[in-house]
Amino acid sequence: MPKYIIMKNITFFCLLLISTLSFAQLSNDDINKLIQNGSEQQLLVESSRLMQEDMFYQAEMVVDKLLTIKPESSNYNYRKGFLLLELKKDYSDAILYFNKAILKIDVNYDAYGASEKSAPPDAYFHLATCYHLDENIENAKIFYNKFIATSRSGSELVQVSKLRLIQCENAIQAMANKVDVQLKNVGNKINNEFPNYSPVISLDGSALYFTSKKPWENGESENSRDPFKYQYPEDVYVSYLSKDSIWMEPKRLDFCLPHRNEATCAVSTDERKLYLYQDSTGNGDIYYTDFYASKFSEIKKLPSSKINTEYWESHCMVSHDRSRMFFTSNRPGGMGGTDIYMSLRNADSSWSTPVNLGPRVNTIHDEDAPFVSVDNGMLYFSSNGEKSIGGFDIMVCDLLENGTWSESRNLGYPFNSTNDDIYYTTTLDGLRGYMTSWRENGFGEKDIYEVKNNFLGVKSIAVFKGTIKTLDNSPLPEDFAVNIKLTCDDCEEADKNRVIFPRLRDGMFMTGLKPCKTYTIAYYNASDNLVMYEETFTTECNLDYQEISRELILDVPNRAIIIPKDTIKDIIPIDVVSYKNLEFMFYFDYNKNKLYTDKGKLKDFVKEVEAQLKEGRPSITINVYSSASHVPTKTYSSNEKLATIRAENMKYDIATYFESKPEFVGKVNVVIVSAIVDGPEYVNDSAKQKKYKPYQFIGLKTE
Repeated sequence: MPKYIIMKNITFFCLLLISTLSFAQLSNDDINKLIQNGSEQQLLVESSRLMQEDMFYQAEMVVDKLLTIKPESSNYNYRKGFLLLELKKDYSDAILYFNKAILKIDVNYDAYGASEKSAPPDAYFHLATCYHLDENIENAKIFYNKFIATSRSGSELVQVSKLRLIQCENAIQAMANKVDVQLKNVGNKINNEFPNYSPVISLDGSALYFTSKKPWENGESENSRDPFKYQYPEDVYVSYLSKDSIWMEPKRLDFCLPHRNEATCAVSTDERKLYLYQDSTGNGDIYYTDFYASKFSEIKKLPSSKINTEYWESHCMVSHDRSRMFFTSNRPGGMGGTDIYMSLRNADSSWSTPVNLGPRVNTIHDEDAPFVSVDNGMLYFSSNGEKSIGGFDIMVCDLLENGTWSESRNLGYPFNSTNDDIYYTTTLDGLRGYMTSWRENGFGEKDIYEVKNNFLGVKSIAVFKGTIKTLDNSPLPEDFAVNIKLTCDDCEEADKNRVIFPRLRDGMFMTGLKPCKTYTIAYYNASDNLVMYEETFTTECNLDYQEISRELILDVPNRAIIIPKDTIKDIIPIDVVSYKNLEFMFYFDYNKNKLYTDKGKLKDFVKEVEAQLKEGRPSITINVYSSASHVPTKTYSSNEKLATIRAENMKYDIATYFESKPEFVGKVNVVIVSAIVDGPEYVNDSAKQKKYKPYQFIGLKTE
């Protein structure tokens, strides 16, 4: 099972059961013979069978022949549109076929009858999906609703359509309040006509590991194409950034086999361990490979029955301090679909019993591709649930002081599109990342994109980084490895000791430190534990982001570390201006939901935001929190609806205010974090306003 398959495919005809029929798998030559010699009825039956079994590549071959027989058939146009969507995500061309298909819809559609000229109501759903992917939201809503009204109530796509309608409303809001990001396709050295995805960027941004389904140069993988989409197996590649910031020709890693799927998950900070997904054992598990003798070794299954189970573990990420593993699984007991779990590293380096990250992160839908920032403070992942604007969207949540995660929030548009956006990883500072997406004018089915932003930077962290080179500039000897022991004199026990391993390809090393702490750094020869150099320093207390840099020279024969005095760069403050985060809170009277940006304390809050933007703050995110009490509302359908209206009104008014001023357009992102019903249960005592008013509020916080 390749890594990217997250959900079951949306089936061709959901209600059709063919348990009495049994078919043998046919080769492409067999299919071509059938196309040349088969009757229309035979072609129709075979295309239905192939589509039912997800054999989409061969099904398209047959359907293309059927369309030459009856080019205007709603039935055959429906099939072609469906296959374009499933095989290539070619929603633009699929729209043309589905618009022909919906000219004749029959709820009693017969998928195996040669006389069937109609399409099933599912054509409305798939046409809606195409418009949704094309960001034509109003048309998407029309056809999702048409499908719901026309289809049988038992169709599994009805609930999917209702979810999609929620996502459409999210998309309308997100597109009206764009976030400030720079999106760039990484280009044709990495992307091509084949799927390229799951990028993993090194912390310094110099290496990009990724998965590709392109063929092997010598044709070795030709006979290993999957029978469903006729795609090549997954392989892992790495590309390095040249001195002029151009991605170099990717290199396929040595452990890849032409007949086996191997896909990227994560890389350690020192790039000596690569975590992978591999599916040869059944549903799919987490694997790893170590860098040794100038190459990555043969892959091994992660030896933890707590992580890898009989169920599907599709992705993982180990935090940069190696203390936590985040991974995705569909094991029983979760919230639903695939969930994200976290496991802690024990003293003996084994992994603890995983904990589901709970409803602030996971939903009844699918969550995948976790990635944690270098300071462990932000968790990125993708979700296709009710916060998405379509498909998988990248979400983020923050680590709270009590060790739990905040409510996740969508990173906005155009960071996310109405298509799948997934596998987001970032460089050290959090301001540059890479993800997988389908975008207009891409090279293939999936492409890798670079995303630059000015609002997700890592704060309140010090970074220790440097390079170790030999006297003669030869590569670091693997049998004389220099390791770095880092001891924090005044940290909590869990953060006291750490070992850093320089990257073998260029001697680079880095790790995150805590501000206002004293550290002892010992450089030692790992083969005999000989300390070659030791130093102590204290990180600054009042900087948002700081770097401590070292450039070291290794004298191999004398087992010594040399630090040229002119290369010591202690506590380099990065030019980050710190702005005070603003807060606003207002408590409503019963059933009230509206405030005005030109009146009262909300006016003062808006003016303070304006002042920071005029002072040079590049952008501001305003988080909206709303609540309604349990006192029954007579005006709205529910208290949940009242809370939502309060939040939406506030978001709309603030966004409209700033978008109406040219100097602030695109600089203010308004995000609804929560809209809840809270407080004591109602006991027919609505006169007790002091009891319920604290739970009838709108709150704003900037970040």
